[in-house]
Amino acid sequence: MDKRHQLSILDQWASNSRQVSRSTKRLQEIDEWIDWQPLYDIGRRIDKTGPEGGQPRKPVRWMIRGLFLQYLYQLSDPQLEDHLIDRLSFRRFAGLPLDQTVPDFTTFWRFREALASEGLVEELFEEITDQLDAKGLLLRQGTVVDATIIDSVNRPLSDKKREQLVEDPSPQIDTDANSTKKGGTYYFGYKGHIGVDAGSKLIRKIAFTPAAPHDSTVLEDLVSEDERSLFGDKAYGRDSLKQMARDDGWYYGILDKGKRGDPLSSTQKKRNKRHQKVRSQVEHPFASIKDRYGLRWAKAKTKVRNKARFVMASICWNIERSIIWSKKQQHITPASAT
Repeated sequence: MDKRHQLSILDQWASNSRQVSRSTKRLQEIDEWIDWQPLYDIGRRIDKTGPEGGQPRKPVRWMIRGLFLQYLYQLSDPQLEDHLIDRLSFRRFAGLPLDQTVPDFTTFWRFREALASEGLVEELFEEITDQLDAKGLLLRQGTVVDATIIDSVNRPLSDKKREQLVEDPSPQIDTDANSTKKGGTYYFGYKGHIGVDAGSKLIRKIAFTPAAPHDSTVLEDLVSEDERSLFGDKAYGRDSLKQMARDDGWYYGILDKGKRGDPLSSTQKKRNKRHQKVRSQVEHPFASIKDRYGLRWAKAKTKVRNKARFVMASICWNIERSIIWSKKQQHITPASAT
């Protein structure tokens, strides 16, 4: 076994403390809930050491778990390094013994960049989702689709400025983000799209686009094709989709939209109100992604990096939500479930 993963005498002494912080409890639950080995295997695929030489990478356990700590606690790279130095619960979660030196923050940055650029963050999401599915936590009763605007910290670019940046690119300016108008207000940034398992509120599918494309353009990417119903707001409504639901035998729960000269009937309004209660479930993961996991703003300068942040925040939601959901499921008796 790698000695860097073994507990030192200092670790064993610190572990005997009777006081347990809320942070320690949180990280212990996550540690025990996930099978980490497949995540390490994904992380090792960016290891550039071997016959070609190069700088040896730090243990992938430290890197993967450090990545989770960063998003669970909204930490910058330097803050992650400092917290791993100062906080015993962080070191224990990362498997980083007290007698080992914490990697420099640039090591974590390079690891995260490599995961994002090679599309491996999405594979982490798929692996976690598969694990939650294996635990029997996905209901498949229906999928709720929706999108949220994530404002860029950059300013909107004029067409002239974009043309200049094509000839003379700048890593400090985000040219991937663009603008959209919603409710009479213009927004500049991106859209995060999710397909949520109705009932469990776990995210099954993800898409990430600049702000301008219509929500419905990624609808197919958010459907798992094994659900028994589909819910969404009026933006996703299509007559062809409604006909497909009738032909294939699944429930069409997209909100009805009135047309000029053809307003909604009282029956359609009641139907919308009923479906809105289901559709609103998507707001809970969005709120956590933005506020609990730090995606209120798109701070990176490229779509690839911002997408990786959105996916990691979605992973964190799925892990912590699934822990809560599992506890609720255990308290449902057969009598109360009928």
